[in-house]
Amino acid sequence: MRRIFITGKGTIHFRRLAAILIVAALMAVLPATSLAHEGEDHGESKAPVVAVGAGMVTRTARAGDWEITLKHPPLEPDKEIPARLFVTRFETNEPIANAQVRVTFTGASAPVEAVATAGSTAGVYEVQLPPLPQGEYRLAAQVAAGGASQTAQFDLMQVAPAPPAEVQSSSGWARTALLALALLVALGLGGVVAYRFLKGLRANRESRQAATV
Repeated sequence: MRRIFITGKGTIHFRRLAAILIVAALMAVLPATSLAHEGEDHGESKAPVVAVGAGMVTRTARAGDWEITLKHPPLEPDKEIPARLFVTRFETNEPIANAQVRVTFTGASAPVEAVATAGSTAGVYEVQLPPLPQGEYRLAAQVAAGGASQTAQFDLMQVAPAPPAEVQSSSGWARTALLALALLVALGLGGVVAYRFLKGLRANRESRQAATV
């Protein structure tokens, strides 16, 4: 193996490389999904989006010039579930106040509807999702405001029993293990950086001493 002396500019390059490797190790285990309503990608067209995390499900869909976001806990059979709707203007994220909002669940039987009520904050609406039998449903939200009416079509949703507690916690254990592994990798890379850096300084000092003899 070729011996490397780390001096001047070379030291900076080696440090940068080590930093990049450490960041890459940490980013490999960080979740890519965000549940925040702000900061969304407002392109020309947007397909329905579903995100799950922290015991909440977030569903987002576009209805004409508006964007509707529905947040709720996981849906279990035959249980009424509290949910919250956010209605905003698609291009500007401006909240739409004083709207009439209704959600519809279409499954194997007749459609089931629930009417939302306006909350204390503009653009926020509260709704009680009705008890539904286990199965697959098509979810839609109808919004009427300012003389206009639009319907947002969400992705298919599942109503199913909650998994056992040990299954729910397994993902948390897996994430903890991945974070621990990433930390060990980062510490190992840091040790290598320190060792190579000190070794290079020592070699430079020895070569300078030899040159002055």
